[in-house]
Amino acid sequence: MVKIYSFPECPYCTELKTILTEENVEFTDVNVNLSENEEEFNKIHAITNSDEVPVILVNKQLLVPNVSFTSIREAANLTKKFLG
Repeated sequence: MVKIYSFPECPYCTELKTILTEENVEFTDVNVNLSENEEEFNKIHAITNSDEVPVILVNKQLLVPNVSFTSIREAANLTKKFLG
């Protein structure tokens, strides 16, 4: 299971979703700007303490920008690695 916490105007989020789509990695996009996703993202934010996106949940592993990865390509590679 892969969830990407993002917002539509984020070029990094768009790049990540494009890469994962091209590499046939299924994911759920969670738009953090939508009120119905606010509670879920607040829980993620409480864990990560990061306001940056994309935050990626792979199974039970959270990948956070500038902590877990420093480039979108690295984020995509880590996502695939944690999927096994």
